[in-house]
Amino acid sequence: MKLLIRTGLMMLAVWVTFAVVTGLEWNQEWLTLFIIAVIIGLVNALIRPIARLLTLPIRIVTLGLFSLVLNVILMAGVIWVADAADLGVTSDGWQSTLLGGVILAIASAFVSAIGD
Repeated sequence: MKLLIRTGLMMLAVWVTFAVVTGLEWNQEWLTLFIIAVIIGLVNALIRPIARLLTLPIRIVTLGLFSLVLNVILMAGVIWVADAADLGVTSDGWQSTLLGGVILAIASAFVSAIGD
């Protein structure tokens, strides 16, 4: 049940991201939002812990501020993967992808905090 709630909240966050960021477009299908939310869940479960471990020295030196950079990179990667997988997601440029990554990183942290 908790997994369904998290996935639903991430679908809402992805929808808000595409509504707010003008350079990001999607094909208006709810299945696309679901797939992107699942990709975000997989990235947060599998890749994020490894990336956090590998960037530990940088995070210590920057007093944890590099965690935000890491989250943005991971979420921008999710947007790029969705675009490359031809899910109907397009980005006008790196600025749109970066802004979408920031919004998704914040939303992902919020959803994780709610779920715990």
